[in-house]
Amino acid sequence: MTKEAAQKSLQDFYFLLFTFGSGLFYFCFYLASITFALVMTVIFVGIPLLASVLRTTHTFVQYERIQTKVYTDISIEPILPRTKSGEDKWIEAKETILNSNNWRAIFWLMQKFFIGVISLICAVILYVAPLVFIVTPLLFQYLEIYLLGVTVNSWKESICVMIAGGILSWIRTCIGNSLVQIIGKYTISMFKAIKG
Repeated sequence: MTKEAAQKSLQDFYFLLFTFGSGLFYFCFYLASITFALVMTVIFVGIPLLASVLRTTHTFVQYERIQTKVYTDISIEPILPRTKSGEDKWIEAKETILNSNNWRAIFWLMQKFFIGVISLICAVILYVAPLVFIVTPLLFQYLEIYLLGVTVNSWKESICVMIAGGILSWIRTCIGNSLVQIIGKYTISMFKAIKG
């Protein structure tokens, strides 16, 4: 594997981990903050709080655009921020809450959690497991290694696991970058949906 290919593989691995991390953050942040804001609307504190939460969508969507550009080299036109009208704060809050683009952005950002879980699983299977499998012949003498309920305690078994690691490494080179590009296309779809 060349130096450039190794760097690209490491970059793809980072992107899959970032996808999981950001998806988990969006899901927890919006679930907790919207629920709290809706509960607090009883005493009217929740309305400006909900509007503030909805205003964060622009920042997070732009972050997704930048991450996609950095890791996948896919360029996406930015969504321009809404200019403040200078009206009454309650009218601005109402406009923000009734703006369907904000709710669409939240839907797409929260949905990224499920894509992130798949990304984490793929990162472990395609990037971490092959390394562990390849070094199994060096480790089985010192550690108890179990793979799919089978104990790896002989050279024959460890060599078979090492070969499986080599096969997984080859699969990673074939589909690793494609997986990252698919996630990049998800961001494109998100931007199209938000723009309407």
